[in-house]
Amino acid sequence: MSDQDQLQPLEPAVVEQRASNIAAVAWALLPAHVFLTGLITYVAIAAWTVIGGAYTEGLQVIGFAIYSAQLTILVFVVGLPLRIASSVRRWWFRHAAWSLALFGLAAAGVLLSFFVGDAGPVHYPETADWPSTDGYEPDTRVFLPSLLVLAFATMHLLPPLRRWRTPA
Repeated sequence: MSDQDQLQPLEPAVVEQRASNIAAVAWALLPAHVFLTGLITYVAIAAWTVIGGAYTEGLQVIGFAIYSAQLTILVFVVGLPLRIASSVRRWWFRHAAWSLALFGLAAAGVLLSFFVGDAGPVHYPETADWPSTDGYEPDTRVFLPSLLVLAFATMHLLPPLRRWRTPA
């Protein structure tokens, strides 16, 4: 058997079946993307509040979840063209390294927001005579856009492929 016999192209039905399997797996991962995006934004918002010393009651936990859910829905809707428009989806898949770089840049921005700009200790008027600080606030001009980009990058790291129609 020669090398040319081993390197024959695959049948179109085999290629279509493999693409269909990949699309099914990508669509099955969509709930994981939504959950992961919600979890990451929830943790970031909760950390911002707790580190900033603004956490005062257990009911705020529900508020964190509401803000996180709204942000998750927003980035899903904004990224809908990545899932619907074939030309945009093709571009996104061809530039997959950019989505990972975007994720890393956004995560670095969230962390960096605690060290740049207006980031610093927080003193509330009620405790102005105390020597210690009440918390440490990040620079919101860096934190909020970074959180938004982080949520978008998390939601759309791997947008689902379109389902392939399999012959009946």
